[in-house]
Amino acid sequence: MKKHLITLLFAAAALVSDAASVHNKFRVDTEVCDPVLIYTGGLSKRADWTEARNIRPYLTHGYADGTRDWFYDSFIYNETNWYDKATGETRVLVNAGGGQLPANKGDWDNYLNHVLGPDGDLHALDAQIDVWKATLGEPRLRHKIIMGMPFPCKDGRGTPKACEWKKFNFGEIDGEDMDFSREAHQLKAAYYAVDEIIRLFNEGNFKNIDLVGIYCPEETLYSISHIIRRINDYIHTKDLRTYWIPFWTGNDQYALNWAEYGFDIAYRQPNYFFYANPLPTKMRLYECIDQCKTYGLGLELEFETSNPSNALYEFSPSYHQRLIDYLDYFEKYGVWAESGVAHYGGSKGYVDMASSMSPENQAVMDRLADIVRTRQKAMAEELAGVESSPVLPESPFAYAGQGEIFISNAPDATIYSLAGIALFHGEGSHSCNPGIYIVSDGHGRTCKVSVR
Repeated sequence: MKKHLITLLFAAAALVSDAASVHNKFRVDTEVCDPVLIYTGGLSKRADWTEARNIRPYLTHGYADGTRDWFYDSFIYNETNWYDKATGETRVLVNAGGGQLPANKGDWDNYLNHVLGPDGDLHALDAQIDVWKATLGEPRLRHKIIMGMPFPCKDGRGTPKACEWKKFNFGEIDGEDMDFSREAHQLKAAYYAVDEIIRLFNEGNFKNIDLVGIYCPEETLYSISHIIRRINDYIHTKDLRTYWIPFWTGNDQYALNWAEYGFDIAYRQPNYFFYANPLPTKMRLYECIDQCKTYGLGLELEFETSNPSNALYEFSPSYHQRLIDYLDYFEKYGVWAESGVAHYGGSKGYVDMASSMSPENQAVMDRLADIVRTRQKAMAEELAGVESSPVLPESPFAYAGQGEIFISNAPDATIYSLAGIALFHGEGSHSCNPGIYIVSDGHGRTCKVSVR
């Protein structure tokens, strides 16, 4: 009877949205293996990521046997709110619901500089990678950054039950006072945020990290569904990828149609871990895994160490078991072997896990780190194989080298980014940033190459 019920629920989930595209396999990303969310700067509960002791449990993992190894290969730096010390106001960087105070351009700039500026989070991360390379050697995969961008927000002042697109004191862009009742200004502000992320990252001259994509922090697209495709298209013109992590409840109309909104990959939240009344059963994990495979999504691993949903064993053995349930079901149903996975640990879950003396916490984090290590090794081997073996090895026309792609015997060839942007044409040597590219000879043959 139980198996029959599971089958019926899976079938119902697959029929939720006729418009959604059916893929019948999980989504994986070619740029990153296991990205982890880093919430930064906007709220007092956030960790200070310029402190080595805080970023260390995300960058490296110390095993129970005393050994240490690299941990996460990629980081989604993100924030949802910004606190104004001068006024005592907390303003939202993404649409958050009724009564909200929308962030202004100064808040956007402060957030972006907090992460990307000269004294920001990314410079501290870059320096720590250098420190650990001296002990651990080169990482299996080069470290990547996915930057959460601020979005134009509705104003909820005076409308406690609803928010509206309207003019408020956001500020000027290119000398023009922004009025978010105008769609053109919503887009102009979003494009400004994208351009600022790229500018600040390039000015950082980072040694050990690459910017590969931009993350949409709005976990439903209810407020921005009318503009998100054009924003993602704009990001693609910058040769960056687009990432999204939609929540579970009541969100299928957006989550299952993730590709239509221009995202390169979306990781679905099962939301099995968090406090609710009643708590979700393990069926939620079954349903989410099956749905993600049907509609071509990746999944998110979730835990936090905040009350009342606290994965620390000494605080709540039952919530600790919920984290283990994620590991078990992801293993049992092929997620670790076949799917992209994003990792969420709340504001500082990995910091708290690393500082705990509980052997139960050590064991679960050892297991997770070993899973991630295995996945990274597989991706590194795959990338090495792609680099040495073009799709058509019997007649190659494109070769990848250190910082370049060389094309021969294909005068009509075009080099494309993974986003489908045409970058270079013709034979000869073309300088390229490290990454994966698609090359067409212009007459039906294509190959994938990886530039070091």
